[in-house]
Amino acid sequence: MFRSRLRIFVAGLCLPFLVVVTASCNGGGSGGDTDDDALRIVLDCPPDADGPEAEGIPGEDRIFGWIENLVDIGFRRTGTREGRMAAAYVKCQFEKLGLEDVHYETATSWNWQVDDWDLRLNGEPIDSYPVAHTFVTPGEPSEFATPPEGLTAEIVDVGLGTAAEMAFQDVEGKIVLFDLKFLLPPVGFAALMEFLWDPGLTIVEPSFFVGNPYITSYEDAAQAAMDAGAVGFVGVLADYFESNRYRNEFYRRTEVDIPGFWVSPATGERMREMMDASDEPPTATLHMRGHREEAEARTVVGFLPGQSNDTIMVQSHHDSVFYGAVEDGSGTAAVLAQAQYFASQPPETREKTMMFATFDSHFTGYQQHQAFVEKYVHGEGSPYNIVANVTLEHIGKQAEIGDDGELVVNDQAEIRGVIENLGPTLKATLINEIVEHDLERTAVLNGHLLCPIGAMPTDAGFICAAGVPTASLISGPIYLYDIADTLDKVAREDLVPMTEAFIGLIEAIDETPTELIGVPLSSPLYDTLADESSAP
Repeated sequence: MFRSRLRIFVAGLCLPFLVVVTASCNGGGSGGDTDDDALRIVLDCPPDADGPEAEGIPGEDRIFGWIENLVDIGFRRTGTREGRMAAAYVKCQFEKLGLEDVHYETATSWNWQVDDWDLRLNGEPIDSYPVAHTFVTPGEPSEFATPPEGLTAEIVDVGLGTAAEMAFQDVEGKIVLFDLKFLLPPVGFAALMEFLWDPGLTIVEPSFFVGNPYITSYEDAAQAAMDAGAVGFVGVLADYFESNRYRNEFYRRTEVDIPGFWVSPATGERMREMMDASDEPPTATLHMRGHREEAEARTVVGFLPGQSNDTIMVQSHHDSVFYGAVEDGSGTAAVLAQAQYFASQPPETREKTMMFATFDSHFTGYQQHQAFVEKYVHGEGSPYNIVANVTLEHIGKQAEIGDDGELVVNDQAEIRGVIENLGPTLKATLINEIVEHDLERTAVLNGHLLCPIGAMPTDAGFICAAGVPTASLISGPIYLYDIADTLDKVAREDLVPMTEAFIGLIEAIDETPTELIGVPLSSPLYDTLADESSAP
């Protein structure tokens, strides 16, 4: 949602064995527990797992261990067994760490899955991957399938996939081939930069000018194809490394009712060569069979009481498209690290209540994010007055595209930003923490404009647009939506320093009078943004 909107602005080592049981970690559960109670997870850690390493600031091995466990669960997609296991895992960790009122918040989202697919050009098999959330009945569950022999039609190359190119080609009844473009590189945030900690000027390298994988031309190209009467499409991942395992989010403004496939850059080049060499108008055959069904999204929430009901919220998301080591095993582990530290502190040291949450539906429409805001921010009768939000995502290594098109992972952090709309004293605290903990390649970005226009490109988009002062850590390595997002991409050496830096910021927020945390300015676009995702 907010990522597409942004375009208008351009742990001691504990290796738990996961056991599926029929009871929650502390017995019983609440908020959305149904027949999936059997998917509870209990940590069978060594006897000292609740010893010194479970107190205070967790060590690197412990934080990385949480990421490993989430990755071991599998593809943590909303509405799947693995997605429910991820929620159960976080719930169990919250309970073991001593959080109170640990429960699920739920909303109806979508689960989209393909059972089998195939792409052929002039009868020759083409290596491809289905475009997520395509070939659907808008707003409704569906089972979708091309004819048994596949959907065959003339295929035409429409370049960047603009409406003008499709009108010029007359694509009605045809399959279109277009280049997907990544639109927002890190340099695009330069106008928002308030501070940069990068003593070695390491950001001055090619990836600073390479677009991230979630602000793309996809929505415009897909909509143009449908408007022009195309019956299917093939998107060439033109700005990608040599992979087609790219699983995009569900962009609610564009419900795509025709089948689509991704192909890698080299495969796209080969397809164009085959099309140019064809004596007759080239044809493509698309085969896709799958289903889209309503699914329960489960956000895990837990609390540490303070001296008032003014509440600091610490957030990430536990769902993923593939293994999700960086997105967002690293963010979920960062939330657990904060929970461990603050649960270790005497309750009387907290002026404010603390809320910890890992969200679901990040890739399927953000329905749980919206429902959460409606309950805890806009709703009447909530016992918690959320006065600040800290969101932690994507603690990963830098990657770039090598000369051969393959992914090259470097031993340094991906360029990252903390987008914030805090007051001046907290802004200064954030900068001091980044410097003190030597979080190189980290920028502080001004979110005072992004939040009011509904353009915060992070998991905090809804909460920020609702008027909650926010500091949101984010980066956009090119592998985030790919099956290549594996454990080796995690910036392990930053896990503890990042934890310590945000402990410092959160403690400063706790000590700051509520009216000085930031300007609680709600987006005038919030109702419009919410309407776009009010239905699953």
